[in-house]
Amino acid sequence: MKPAKTYFKFFMDSLYPRYMNKVFTYFLFFLSFWAVSQKNSFEVQYEDEDFIYLDDAYVNLLRDIHRELILQNEDCVFLETCKDTRTKNLGEVLFQKRANQIYQATYKKPPIYPRKAQESYLEGYVILAFDIEMDGSTSNHAVIEGKCLKGRVYPYEDCTIFNSAALKAARNFRYNLNKTVRITDVPHKFSFELTGYDSEKIYTNISERSLRRAENFQSNQEWANLKKLAESLDDNYIKFYWLGVASENLSDPDLALQNYIKSLSLKGDPRSRDEVRNRTLSLLYKMKKFEAYAYICDITYAFYDNYMCGMNLLQIGDSIGGVPFLVKAYRKNLEDNDSNQRIAEIIESQRNWIKEDLIKLQSSS
Repeated sequence: MKPAKTYFKFFMDSLYPRYMNKVFTYFLFFLSFWAVSQKNSFEVQYEDEDFIYLDDAYVNLLRDIHRELILQNEDCVFLETCKDTRTKNLGEVLFQKRANQIYQATYKKPPIYPRKAQESYLEGYVILAFDIEMDGSTSNHAVIEGKCLKGRVYPYEDCTIFNSAALKAARNFRYNLNKTVRITDVPHKFSFELTGYDSEKIYTNISERSLRRAENFQSNQEWANLKKLAESLDDNYIKFYWLGVASENLSDPDLALQNYIKSLSLKGDPRSRDEVRNRTLSLLYKMKKFEAYAYICDITYAFYDNYMCGMNLLQIGDSIGGVPFLVKAYRKNLEDNDSNQRIAEIIESQRNWIKEDLIKLQSSS
């Protein structure tokens, strides 16, 4: 009688001939190759736009960087769904096609303004996310954020009064989908605004007398008086803005930064917010403390904040993050040739650093 081990060996040889180890190896190789090819199978589309001052080699370098970043942030195949600031900014300056160029709305009726909100002088917005199905309908609707503003006195506060109206409107949206797969997590913002407000006026609970006094103190550079006035007010974004200005001019940059950050966190009216952002970014550059406050650059609006975000990022060695902001600044400042010449020189100085960054990204993907 043959030993049990002999029968076992015979049984295994019958099921798995000796050449099977090679077959298995080839199969694993094929599977790995297929997985890599699938990972890199996405297609990023760009508009055919003139880059003005960037040569083709630089543009292609930035596009290679962009594709590598998308491998790490798959939601950034479309700008609207991209949550990573570096990837999104680079896509914007490269004229990446937006998802809404792949789907076209065929029915989009605005939401009905809730009567209760009108009677309470409430304005606000709702940000939703939903999927677009192959037949053009929408599904999986979810509220990401809902905010309200009463009497146009900032800051916004969390609220749900507009949610139902926004969801009802979004569920009836219809699209033509120029793509062979459904699109997921498409964000959409519904704004609810009342008429009759002066767009040039800052609405606040601070008295007109205090506003005039603060303006005079700043015009006359009476920083100690501005600080004293601000300290007498209840906490709000304007109080901390004035304290920041006073502290900065009284040579206390740390206290100024602390107050500017408090003011920004309270999300005041857009004009005050922009001024505070610009002062904060300038101060961070002087103090070399940007890294802890990089979130300030998640959203930019004009020439100066784009420029300072770019310069702050270059200061901490982030060429991939900094160059897109400088490109945005250049485009928002086309009439100032002297400033733009300097910006173009700074962007060019980063070319070799970006090449090195591309090698690092490719080796890590």
